[in-house]
Amino acid sequence: MPAGQRVCVLGAGIVGSATAYALARDGWQVTLVDAHARAGQGASKANGGQLSYSYVEPLATPTALRSLPRWLMSADSPLRWRPRAEAAHVRWLLQFIAACRWTQVQATTDALLGLSFLSRDVLHRWLDEVPGLREAARHAQPGKLVIFRDPAYQAAAQRQIDWQSRHGCRQRIVDAAECLALEPALAATGGGAIAFGVWTADEEVADAARLAEGLAEASGAVMRLGRKALALEQRSGRVVALRCENETIEADHFVLAGGPASSGLLKPLGMALPIEPIRGYSVTLPIVNPAAAPGVSITDNGRKLVHARLGDRLRVAGFAELCGPHPVVDQRRIEALCAAVEQTFPGACDYRDPTPWAGLRPATPSGRPMVGGTRVANLWINAGQGALGLTLASGSAEQLAALMAQRKPPLPTGDFNVPA
Repeated sequence: MPAGQRVCVLGAGIVGSATAYALARDGWQVTLVDAHARAGQGASKANGGQLSYSYVEPLATPTALRSLPRWLMSADSPLRWRPRAEAAHVRWLLQFIAACRWTQVQATTDALLGLSFLSRDVLHRWLDEVPGLREAARHAQPGKLVIFRDPAYQAAAQRQIDWQSRHGCRQRIVDAAECLALEPALAATGGGAIAFGVWTADEEVADAARLAEGLAEASGAVMRLGRKALALEQRSGRVVALRCENETIEADHFVLAGGPASSGLLKPLGMALPIEPIRGYSVTLPIVNPAAAPGVSITDNGRKLVHARLGDRLRVAGFAELCGPHPVVDQRRIEALCAAVEQTFPGACDYRDPTPWAGLRPATPSGRPMVGGTRVANLWINAGQGALGLTLASGSAEQLAALMAQRKPPLPTGDFNVPA
């Protein structure tokens, strides 16, 4: 049983902080470690803000594979790839291509929908039990509208809705007029530009960084923030300590929830994680005309951009770049995001002092996160949630907590295998 046992969780983003809270609820004595001085300051700092429980289709699909040549030839493409002569990168690409089969996509989507709905239930419970967390995290349920400008996509969208309905997703196709009724701010761009939409009334938003900070604090964990992890120390087939700059942290169990950084710590132990750091961008803008800004979450399918209203701010996020492990902000991407906001919601925001962000989403080839144990008995993994970190964090943490406490997990462990 975990009561009284010490666990060190590496990574204080939304996944790591959720893990710390879930383990603390079970009675573990938690130490939370992160290179940043505050929780939620890496890939969670300014992500898209959408809790997209019904939108978990992986990046690896036949459609994406067919679109790759067109995307890679365009300078303003939503996807950018810079090839690297690294064995791990090549292996990831080959596994990604192998995952672009509809049978694989459907199996992955089934698994991710189960995890997303578990996450929704767990997060709601946590928001109810932690005083002030809902308000601090700017959590709300405005619903989500995905807009399509090409009517040719409607048949495929309807098939996806029909298939996902058996998992409990409540979605429907709406025409252009109803899109404008659901979100009047879209009228400023001209309703004729919208062919149809997909409406999901129960989708939510939250600020991932604020949620991570709140969960980290509520866990009561011993905080070791601002400390870069250097190596895991092994003895007699077990991990005995995490060596950081200026400090060595001992514990009974260790959880790697640090996204792409987890791979480097495992390499000396003879293990590898198939995780690619995919760079995403966002910009957060002050809302100066509330009537011109969207009240519901908006996803622009054609531009691959998401819009979430977080209090008096609008966050727009998008793009996916396979360009290595460096969260460098490309100013052209930020300018493109601002231009898209002004085009879609003219006059809604102030662009004089935008808050730009770039972060590395830890993505597996198939899109399934890795949640579970390793061949080292006291070493655990919770990583690889990709662009769905905010959506899947609570469920991933609940799944891992059950496994570590030797309880029957809520979901089949085979859905989230950790490679040896």
